[in-house]
Amino acid sequence: TALAEVALLRDADLARARELADEALAVLAEASEARFDALRLRGEIAWVPGDLAEGGRYAGEALEAARALGRKDLEAKAIYELANTHALRMRYEEAEPLLERARQLADESGSITARATAARAFGAFLRQQGEIDQAEALLSEAAGLFAEAGIADGEAYALGWLGWSAFVRGDLARAERLFRDVVRILTPLEDRGFLPEGQRGLAEVLLAQGRVEEAERLALAARDTVSPWDITSRASTTMALGLVRAAQGRDEEAESLLREALALLEPTDFRRVELEPLAALAEFLVARGRHEEAEPLLARLGSALPGAALGRADAVAAALRVHASS
Repeated sequence: TALAEVALLRDADLARARELADEALAVLAEASEARFDALRLRGEIAWVPGDLAEGGRYAGEALEAARALGRKDLEAKAIYELANTHALRMRYEEAEPLLERARQLADESGSITARATAARAFGAFLRQQGEIDQAEALLSEAAGLFAEAGIADGEAYALGWLGWSAFVRGDLARAERLFRDVVRILTPLEDRGFLPEGQRGLAEVLLAQGRVEEAERLALAARDTVSPWDITSRASTTMALGLVRAAQGRDEEAESLLREALALLEPTDFRRVELEPLAALAEFLVARGRHEEAEPLLARLGSALPGAALGRADAVAAALRVHASS
């Protein structure tokens, strides 16, 4: 299981990670914490290229293993994975009660890592709903708990979500600090899971500050770091470079990259993740007076958005305002 995690997060070797995780599961036939860990990782391996159905199946098996062990901390983590499967499909009414249950179990367990994971998951969910104040409180709690437990990647993930909240609020200085912390924490770990998101987040913040050359370096670094199998981060890093190219006046390349980012996600069930490149492309077209081409994108955004959406909430809001006025 540990070797599978290294193959996935450091080497970006999806086939090897799957092979190792399956080998671990073949050995671990009985319910145990080790089998739970292998099932959770196997689910993550399925999610990376976009197979949410398979990922959800492994999360369900992990939940059964946790309950067989009577471990509330493990049960909370498995429920979070199931909730995330629903949230990625934008089935928020199904995700919310699961996240509430995961937080309750985590609190009852007394486990720092379970509490941290549940707080981060619920905070990220509330962030997607536009409940910024409540989200930030939970994400700050999660970052502190992960730091206390010495779990660096968990802390970085929570800080990244806080970075997007600061970005949406317009506090670009704080957003920059948070994303730099994400990059600082994850770079020495050779992490290729969340590090590209930290790099592209920092690139977008720098771009919003008009620091285009610095943004370009970070956007290119993110593209180099991302795993070729990681559909969501491939899309987000492609979008970030497209935004940089647009700021540089390289419109043909920018549009190609923004369309590529959206095309990567369209065959998948990652409906929530699709909102960012959808908004970025709509904003690009509207800014160039191409309202007719932007219209179907804006219609999709208008029907999908539950609230403030994701990191590019400012772009979404601007696009929708134009849509409403027309």
